[in-house]
Amino acid sequence: MPRKATEAAAPKRTAAKRTVTRRTKKTETNEPIVLVWEHVATRAYFIHLEDGGDPLENWLRAERELVAA
Repeated sequence: MPRKATEAAAPKRTAAKRTVTRRTKKTETNEPIVLVWEHVATRAYFIHLEDGGDPLENWLRAERELVAA
């Protein structure tokens, strides 16, 4: 059976090439956390404004919060 005129005139379709993108994991750097005195003092000050309390306890709480962040 002969082809239809439209099929004969149409160019052959080729499979579209897909671009392959490989995902890589981010390498975690285990850089030590450096606490700066000013950051701890600022956080301890704001803890004091919120809750009051002992300055030493506020300082230790500020250090714990900044290390955890």
